[in-house]
Amino acid sequence: MIRSPLGIRLLPDPDQTVKDQLRQAARLGAKGIVLDATGDLNPSRLSDTGRRDFRHALRTVEVSLTALSLPTRRPFDTDEQLDDRLAKADSAFALAFDLGATLVLARVGAVPPESDASRRALFTHALHELGRRADHRGIRLALETGTESGADLRAFLDTLNQPGLAASLDPGFLLRMGHDPIEATRALGPLVAHAYARDASSASDLGPSSAFSLHPRGFGFPAGVLDWEEYLGSLEEIHYSGFLTIWPDPERPLAPQFQTLADRFARF
Repeated sequence: MIRSPLGIRLLPDPDQTVKDQLRQAARLGAKGIVLDATGDLNPSRLSDTGRRDFRHALRTVEVSLTALSLPTRRPFDTDEQLDDRLAKADSAFALAFDLGATLVLARVGAVPPESDASRRALFTHALHELGRRADHRGIRLALETGTESGADLRAFLDTLNQPGLAASLDPGFLLRMGHDPIEATRALGPLVAHAYARDASSASDLGPSSAFSLHPRGFGFPAGVLDWEEYLGSLEEIHYSGFLTIWPDPERPLAPQFQTLADRFARF
């Protein structure tokens, strides 16, 4: 039996306000949401009054903000505008804390190989700084998985020994990149701070939160690539009890997607 409450990643929708999406998520039975730190939730645009209003909206529908997702336009292995990007991340960390979340999710790019010493050193410096700033704000930055195996990501995070860094499991993206999500779950273990419910057959567009390292549509995966029983079992093995966030296909209605997965999980 799964112990994780179900959540939804709410994708930007020009036809709905964020508050409308909150109410829809609550009606569907979601207990938590993940939102992009863009648009109305851009840290530079959301005033103190706006932040109080959003916290009130969450309380009204009795839904938790599981995490904010940090938009990333390039990996953190380049020093191009690095100070500005670190500052924007810091603003997202502060906003997450203000809105009651304990996590910020981000795709930071692949861990550079040790053979590329200069790029790896820059990436290590950037990630250490991100972790330090997240910890200072009272949250954790959970790195979205998929660019490398879970074991490789765990080895890298262990070298940093930074409490402000964690992992966000994305089984669909792991599968697309040729990695085993069950092995990744077990390898990352206590570093898993968030987990998605997403198969490799869902839409490949990862949205505005990650504009790099994306693959085109049409992977050709058949339905049911992910072994859900094994995946949920591996989460149980590592004693994960956080949210299990459904990442919907933006080209299909949300309600039946959520209900299908909710019904499936009810059997475990």
